[in-house]
Amino acid sequence: MTEDFRLSAENRKVLGTRNTRRLRKQGRVPGNLYGFKKDAVNITVAADDVERLVAGGSKVVDVELDGTVDKAVVQELQWDIYSTHVRHLDLMRVDPDAVTTVDVPLVIRGEPAALKVGAQLRHKVKYVSVTCPAFRVPTNIPIRVAALKVGDTVKVSQLKAPETVKINTDGDTVVAQLYDPKKEEAAAAAPAAE
Repeated sequence: MTEDFRLSAENRKVLGTRNTRRLRKQGRVPGNLYGFKKDAVNITVAADDVERLVAGGSKVVDVELDGTVDKAVVQELQWDIYSTHVRHLDLMRVDPDAVTTVDVPLVIRGEPAALKVGAQLRHKVKYVSVTCPAFRVPTNIPIRVAALKVGDTVKVSQLKAPETVKINTDGDTVVAQLYDPKKEEAAAAAPAAE
């Protein structure tokens, strides 16, 4: 399992605009940590850490505060007017053991070359059932179709989901198919063999 970004935080005891400006000048970003059956805490984190967090695209973080570590998700980032520096962040604690089963949409990624010569792509299944940590539900799972040739299919077993996600839908289920509509029409028009 991949390690989550670790964010070292400090309690922010003094609140207010003047103190917030002072913190930012010192290279700190004010924020809040709340949720999961604990009291909300005003915190500060190093601006360099926040920049690395944003650059890495992390949504899930391990927040270290006063000797304890809480699993949290980035709930909101407030930027300066030029969208270059984070001015405030909200982190919501989550239950690290919570697991959920949900339907996640499938999205087509890529374009087979055969589409340019009349082939068509059939998107047969729009969702798959997955089980994963409640705070790591993917927004979608891609169906990679660029390499398909006419007659090829993509099955659930060929989908690439994040390592924390288990796909429950039967692996033999066809989710996409590249076909030649002319051949299908000809086959449908042919008389049935007696």
